[in-house]
Amino acid sequence: MTGPRTADKNPRSRRRVLAAGLLAAAFTLAACGSGEGKAATTGPTDQLRLAVSSDLPTLDPSTVYQYEGNQVLTAVYEGLLSYSPTSSEEIVPQLAAKYTVSPDGLTYTFTLRDDVTFTGGRTMTSKDAKASFERLADEKVASQMSYMVMGVKSYATPDDQTFVVTLSAPSSSFLSLVASPFGPKIIDSDVLTKNAADSATTYLKDHTAGTGPYELAGMTKGQGYELTARAGYWGGTPGFAKVSVKVIGDAATQLLQLQGGDLDIVTGQPVATLDQFARNDAYQVVEYPTLQKAQLHLKVTGSLADVKLREALRAAIDRAAFTKQIFGTHATVSTQMYPVKNVPAETATDAWTTDPSALSALAAGKTLTLGYVSGHARDKQASEALQATWAAAGAKVELVAVQGSDIYGLSSNLGSAPDMIYETAYPDSTHPDTWSRLFWYSDTAKGNGALNYLVGGTPEADTAIDAGAAATEQATIDSDYAKAGDLVHAQASYITLADMNDSFIMRADLTGGGHWLPAPLALDLRTLKRATN
Repeated sequence: MTGPRTADKNPRSRRRVLAAGLLAAAFTLAACGSGEGKAATTGPTDQLRLAVSSDLPTLDPSTVYQYEGNQVLTAVYEGLLSYSPTSSEEIVPQLAAKYTVSPDGLTYTFTLRDDVTFTGGRTMTSKDAKASFERLADEKVASQMSYMVMGVKSYATPDDQTFVVTLSAPSSSFLSLVASPFGPKIIDSDVLTKNAADSATTYLKDHTAGTGPYELAGMTKGQGYELTARAGYWGGTPGFAKVSVKVIGDAATQLLQLQGGDLDIVTGQPVATLDQFARNDAYQVVEYPTLQKAQLHLKVTGSLADVKLREALRAAIDRAAFTKQIFGTHATVSTQMYPVKNVPAETATDAWTTDPSALSALAAGKTLTLGYVSGHARDKQASEALQATWAAAGAKVELVAVQGSDIYGLSSNLGSAPDMIYETAYPDSTHPDTWSRLFWYSDTAKGNGALNYLVGGTPEADTAIDAGAAATEQATIDSDYAKAGDLVHAQASYITLADMNDSFIMRADLTGGGHWLPAPLALDLRTLKRATN
């Protein structure tokens, strides 16, 4: 795809799917206009008004691990690398102008830009990069993203523009983690030093000290955040003088404020709402691919110990019908065990012939349970659809609402866990390790498998995952992770259903918004602007 495509034949439709070519053009034009990194001194006076459905627990970029938080934090903080704003798997320089990797895969040398300043006005140097990476592993900070730097052996700063990271062992996923929206963000080390008593966790809770296009102007806990454009931003003048991010938990209320002129963009809306607004010329529904995947976890013990029963449950599902019913045209049928862009096409496939005929006999006399996260209306709808599908094939399945906070503890208490769990999930990056290691790794005692709620996977798959992580040749990496996916498919401990799009309802005059493939519900505000600006 090289540009937008129309999703239906109605000439009034404003639904677009943004592809790499269009977004790359918008981003390149913005970069060229920055004058070799020197920001313009004047800019638009317009305000952008956004909403998030839940508040951030803190503004500390090392501890916020929720995808909606990215909409605020990526506007005020940046990393050394980034995913391309074309919503592709490409990794591009950000605060690092370039980088090199040693042949043995152990040493990463980042050459930093020399025109980057923090909100306080000080120029960024390698000492800031070192302090920020080290902070991610600080026990006082207690970052959930600390795993991203656990394989680091040492850091070095031979000069102000050079930052060297040496790993204990090769890690084919390291660059993808540095580029991740949840990866290490560069923080003003002077701020960290001045607030060293608690590793700056208190200060950064309601202050920002980053390099992004915007800075925090004010906030009201539980209500929202006010951001202002930075005149000295290295990437050029942002498209808006101010950005307002409101905390509005109810999707219907967000929609009313959009229609009333109080918001410019909303996301996370139901399929019917997206389709309705796609026919309204005052708005546009803009969609981007994401790594978010709808899938099922299945136990391999208890009532589902027989792999033939797990295979029969899978075979009873018509994925195309399910995807259309739950997501309409806003998702595609899953074809691989991994999210999109993780492994080469036609590898780690998750394919089957829809045939419900075997299920009735294999499920006879059993009552199976299917869990979903409580409070997620679409997850409940999807679970009800699966329940009906299996009932029609002769299997009795009862639904169980699981509290979001309880789902992570199911692996240590399998006896009380549902037989299956439906969820929509996404990894931290496009590297297959961030999916396979979190979801499939069966040896959870090693600190892996954090999202392997029902303890699927096999030791052989674990070995393949580890081999892929340690490999330095791309062909070997692809082969190892594909093998892991094939093994998990054969076990039928995971059933993939759909790859979801990220859908935004925007006012018709907005243009140029970028999007990162691993960051659902967030837009790159560096290039977003009004057509009249």
